[in-house]
Amino acid sequence: MNAMSSLSSRWRLRAAERAPAGGVLLGLAALALCVFLLLPMGALFSHSLLDEQGQTSLARFREFAAMPGMATALWNTFWVALVVTLITVPLAFLYAYAIQRSCLPFKGLWRLIGLSPLLGPSLVGAISFIQWFGTQGLLKSWLGETSVYGPVGIVMATVFSSFPHALMILVVALASSDGRLYEAADALSATRWRKFLTVTLPAAKYGLISAAMVVFSYSVSEFGIPKVIGGNFKVLAVEIYVQVVGLQNFGRGAVVALVLLLPVLFAFCVDRQVQRRQQASLTARAVPYRPR
Repeated sequence: MNAMSSLSSRWRLRAAERAPAGGVLLGLAALALCVFLLLPMGALFSHSLLDEQGQTSLARFREFAAMPGMATALWNTFWVALVVTLITVPLAFLYAYAIQRSCLPFKGLWRLIGLSPLLGPSLVGAISFIQWFGTQGLLKSWLGETSVYGPVGIVMATVFSSFPHALMILVVALASSDGRLYEAADALSATRWRKFLTVTLPAAKYGLISAAMVVFSYSVSEFGIPKVIGGNFKVLAVEIYVQVVGLQNFGRGAVVALVLLLPVLFAFCVDRQVQRRQQASLTARAVPYRPR
């Protein structure tokens, strides 16, 4: 009994000694967040709401609405991100399903291959697609008369770069399914297709939504791929670079950045709500599913 109380007192003493260090690290992290995130956001708001005379107005936003080609860039950004999401999420789901719900050999190797695009920046993927499908590419004939420089190349390279992000989310979503539901479905003699529709998809729906939001926000905010392989195809991320670096118009670039931030914020809020519901649906009695 004395030994137990002694161990307990030592543990409390060590926890008390570690508490100040944890507070210091938390304070440093909060300071870094303010310096590298909140201050730039404040600068964006201030530049977008101040006119040439330094007075608060919405003139920058009216200029943005009247700029030629800006509506085209906004529409291109939206539909490209939507197409990338509709392609990437089903592909990542099939890949994650093969890893988690089958007796596939060398699962670790397949997982490593699926996550390999994370080893390099998105520019590497865009350059590789130029090497394969560009004007001098080995597989140029596969695209027929379509050029890789433009929306086709942007979609292909963005799918390649965002695939591992969706894969990680969906692997976790499929791994956290309750195996007791499959045992009950087997006891009721349910077919594989019926088990997939009534057990697998409902259990993974939050993961699918979260993966879709991550891929969509990744596609909307991607700059390197459209810059390298986009050609003359306008998107908002490149327009920010043109306004700030090319034309030295920081106010107009701030307005474009705020417009670009809106869909990303929407995707982030939806993802947070989905994560809360997913955590509420998990129970401590869940049994991991083991494929046979």
